[in-house]
Amino acid sequence: MTNFFIRAALLAMLAALGGCGNSSASSATPAANAASVQVRFVEGAPLLEALVNGQPTDIGAAYLSVNGTTVASTFPYAAITQFQSFRAGTLSLTASDSLGYTVGPIKTSAPLQSGKAYTVILLGTYPAYEAVVYEEPATSSSAQLSLYEASPSVRSADFGRFDASSHSNFVKLGSASYGSVASVLLGKSASNFGGYAGQGNKPFANGALTLAAVNSFDQRNVLPFNAATRMSLILIDPK
Repeated sequence: MTNFFIRAALLAMLAALGGCGNSSASSATPAANAASVQVRFVEGAPLLEALVNGQPTDIGAAYLSVNGTTVASTFPYAAITQFQSFRAGTLSLTASDSLGYTVGPIKTSAPLQSGKAYTVILLGTYPAYEAVVYEEPATSSSAQLSLYEASPSVRSADFGRFDASSHSNFVKLGSASYGSVASVLLGKSASNFGGYAGQGNKPFANGALTLAAVNSFDQRNVLPFNAATRMSLILIDPK
């Protein structure tokens, strides 16, 4: 699933069969073997705060460790890592700054099952952070739209399509509750396509994105585009 992300309260990606990446780079995702899982991490918490002199304080620039091993040297708000291989089971996440202040360790909300791929999103506010697990949707050769509902302040959201050329004709296609990911098939192909998250057929502020806004090469706003077959939206609380 080659993925292209933008950084905003609504993150978006284009996913293709077989690899994962971000807006500036992409890389193949190795298949998980029977004893491992493939995981990427998203920083969806608007602030990462730790106690400093007895007061909750933003730790600022942080790096991410998982099970005691650094997996991202920088992990700011809306950061998305590449997929990496881990042992199946429960993961423990810690975000730390250069002075040693930390958020965590935070255990994943559910154990990760071998042979699968997941997105784990760090969410919440001090002191109640959580690492919410989203199993990656099944791949398909048909065009597809998904919503990862990762906004603690929005317990349920709708998602759908709109006409990219006119930024109009918003049509609800599905819904997702907090902590879940929902997907819909769009048919063999989709054109003049944009995806949105919102309530009913009304997108949230900055919650509607064309395919070209996610991948500038897809100027005609079509899916599939090259190998990409899925547009996914990740809804997180704004900073």
